[in-house]
Amino acid sequence: MSMEYILESDAIRNVVCEHNLSANLFTGPDPSYHNHDAYEIYFFIRGNTRLYVEQRCFELTSGDCVVIRPGQMHRCIVMDTAPYERISLYLAPETLRMLSSGSTDFQQYFDQKICQEKGGTIHVSAYEVRQYIRLADRYLETLASDGFGSDLKRIYGLTELLLFLCQLFQHANKWEHDDIMPPLVSNTMQYVKEHMTEGISLASMSRDLNYSSNYISLQFKRHTGLSLREYILGQKIERAKELLISGKSVSDAGEGAGFSDYANFIRSFKKLVGLPPGQYKKNLG
Repeated sequence: MSMEYILESDAIRNVVCEHNLSANLFTGPDPSYHNHDAYEIYFFIRGNTRLYVEQRCFELTSGDCVVIRPGQMHRCIVMDTAPYERISLYLAPETLRMLSSGSTDFQQYFDQKICQEKGGTIHVSAYEVRQYIRLADRYLETLASDGFGSDLKRIYGLTELLLFLCQLFQHANKWEHDDIMPPLVSNTMQYVKEHMTEGISLASMSRDLNYSSNYISLQFKRHTGLSLREYILGQKIERAKELLISGKSVSDAGEGAGFSDYANFIRSFKKLVGLPPGQYKKNLG
């Protein structure tokens, strides 16, 4: 990949990095699950915060680092008004591919080493927290600069930050955290994943999970911020996107994601993604 092509790419220009400190932020229990088409690197520094990622929920401590894959449902709840500080970095898969070399494949490392082998979560020392903050802030300085060589500095700063992150995951032990997600909510999510293409009904879910449909719905909404209907539709759309990325046709993707009505698939996809599935597939190149 030529340096000229990297410099002109929107995949590099559209990287988002944020180092935020909020003195009195309190989200309450309302933020809903959501996802991105990018990897989110969430580096927690301080605060009283609870992070949900798919079927897991855990209390964060300073030095926790979580890599959230594209499409993974997640939400962050700030429990009180204590100072809340974190660094977030959003990277499209295309960005990781462009920053890679013949012997250093960032996307493969993220998918296999970080997300699969380490579960996407580690805890690092106070010294490593300070190092990460220094590198992230230095990269943020390059984003605010438009002087001579600023484009090269941005690429160098981002690459340096990613290499340090990979080094942290390489040497850290897999983070064994206490999962505080209620089993009923986890089981409901798993049920949706396993029966997505079968036409899920509250009656069948109630029977198989051995709880009333009303109780399941209330608990799910309480712990995800989403209704069951919203969650099921979102999971179907994510599955359809995966199928489109793998090369399936629009009709096959809709069917494979559990949509029995083609028009409803097109309408739902456009509403959630922002463009129809045909255009989404075309934009994949």
